[in-house]
Amino acid sequence: MSEVPTASEIIDYKARYPSLYPKRTRWIVLGILAACLLGYWLFFNSFARGQNALLAKNYTEALRLLEPLAKGGMAPAQTLLGIMYDRGEGVQQDRAIAADYYRKAAEQGVALAQVNLGVLYNSGNGVPRDDKLAADLFRKAAMQGSPEGQNNLGYMYEVGSGVAQYNDLAIYWYRKAAEQGFAPAQASLGMFYWEGKGVPKDDTVAFEWLNKAALQDVAGAQTTVGYLYLMGEGVKQDDALALSWLNKAAAVGEPVAQRNLGLMYYRGRGVEQSNSRAAEWLRKAADNGDEPAKKAMEEMAGMGIISGT
Repeated sequence: MSEVPTASEIIDYKARYPSLYPKRTRWIVLGILAACLLGYWLFFNSFARGQNALLAKNYTEALRLLEPLAKGGMAPAQTLLGIMYDRGEGVQQDRAIAADYYRKAAEQGVALAQVNLGVLYNSGNGVPRDDKLAADLFRKAAMQGSPEGQNNLGYMYEVGSGVAQYNDLAIYWYRKAAEQGFAPAQASLGMFYWEGKGVPKDDTVAFEWLNKAALQDVAGAQTTVGYLYLMGEGVKQDDALALSWLNKAAAVGEPVAQRNLGLMYYRGRGVEQSNSRAAEWLRKAADNGDEPAKKAMEEMAGMGIISGT
C-alpha cells in the first residue's frame, strides 16, 4: 500500500515540472478559466431562458432551449423536460419518456426528479408500479430536505405502501415537511392530532396545524377547520367562521364541506334557515359521491321537506 504523500512532496511539484513558467502559466490558466466561465454562462443562460419560457407557457421555445441541454446531461433541464412530457405541455403526453428524463436527473441527485419519478412508480404511470422503489425515491429526496419528498414518505409510512406501516415515522416526516410550511403535510399532521393517531389526541394542536394548511387553500383542511369552529373543538365556537371556511372549501367542490354547509342551512346555524339552500348544497355533495349527504336528502324527501333526490 502506497503511503500518503507528505506536504513537502505535494509542494515540490514545481521542481519536477520546470517547463511550467509561473507568469506564462498564469495567463494560460486565466484564459482557460475565462473560456470555461463563458461556456458555463451560455449553458446556464439557455437553461434560465428555457425555464422562463416554460413558466410563461411558451412551450415551443422551452422545448427548443431545454431539449439540447437535457440530452447533453444537464440534470435541471432533464427534470423540466420530464415535467413537460409528464403533463403533456408542448409535447404529446408520454409518461414513459417523462420517467426516463426524471430517472436521469434523479441519478444525479435532483430531489424534484426523485419525487416525480417516485410518484410515477407509486401510480404505475409510464412505469410498472413499484411502491418500494417509490418509497426509496421519496426517501432520497426527503433526506435532501425536500418537503414534497418528506410529505410523500410520510404518506407511505401512514398507509404502509412500499414500507411497513409505522405511524411514528409518518408523523416524523410529516412534521419535517410541515415545519417548512408545506401545506399538505400540515393538514396531515393536524389530522393525526385530531384523531389521536400515533400521538395523544389534542384538538388545539390539531387546529393550529390545520389552520396553517387552510390558509394555504388546502380544501380538506378548510373543511375540518370549518367543522372545528362549528363544534368548538380546539378553538372557540364561531358559526360565522365555520360558515366562511366551509364556503371556501365547498366552492372548490369539497363534498364534506358541501354537506356540512347544507346542514347549516337546514338547521339555521349561522345563516337564515333555508330548506332550498340546504337541498342545493346537499345535492352537490351527493353528486360528488358523499354518502351521508345522499342519506340526508332521502330523509328530507321522506319528511316532505324537499320534492325528491
